[in-house]
Amino acid sequence: MVRPTLVALAKRVPLIHFRKGGAGVPGAQTANQQISGTAAKLGHPNSYHHCTILASANKLHLGESLVREPANYISKATASVPSPIRNLVDVNRTVNVAQLRSAVGYEYLRTAATTLEDGGSTQTMQQRGFQLVNPTEKWFPGIEELRSNYSSWDWVIGKTPKFTVQKDLEVKGDEQDMKLKLSVEVEAGLMKEIGIQLPQSDQLVPVVTPLQGKPYNEENLNGILGALKLVSASNVKQAINGTA
Repeated sequence: MVRPTLVALAKRVPLIHFRKGGAGVPGAQTANQQISGTAAKLGHPNSYHHCTILASANKLHLGESLVREPANYISKATASVPSPIRNLVDVNRTVNVAQLRSAVGYEYLRTAATTLEDGGSTQTMQQRGFQLVNPTEKWFPGIEELRSNYSSWDWVIGKTPKFTVQKDLEVKGDEQDMKLKLSVEVEAGLMKEIGIQLPQSDQLVPVVTPLQGKPYNEENLNGILGALKLVSASNVKQAINGTA
């Protein structure tokens, strides 16, 4: 129902121009600047979807939260494509969150849930306006368990699709440095398989580290890289030859 709601919202807020994959602002300095985003997780038996509309977000903080370690990321998950973003208030300062929330709410009120057809004012009147709820355990038994589950590490991080991180590094040698590639396989948010390989080789040499099985994050990844940089090129050659 998010798509027809956004389309209808564009009629109420003239700033918004809806298109496949999100919504933009007509006349923006960059033609592809986005004011909305969408993400989905499809599975059995549940499917999840969320839509974001940028009204007056702190773009600096938003950008910093999305910065990741420069590396090669390999995954079968749908790739996230960065897009230039723009707040609605950058175009019209009269737009505010309360106005957008009301506009979205009224589109749900006037839209039939089963047919997704616009029922107009008649449908709106039948809904009897917005109904405020109290999201507490007393009103909705079981809500605290749901809230706890959806804020837990197992859900926020542990549900991350399996992926592999590859990063180049150099180790010191007596005559010349040796170029290597670190490969870390991450499953359920944990570093499962850690190894090194020569740039032109498919042979993966396991790396023994206490960080194996620990959560994947930049600190732990840099910890592995820092430890490997202390290893001599001769020891790396011995390890590679020993597994050949």
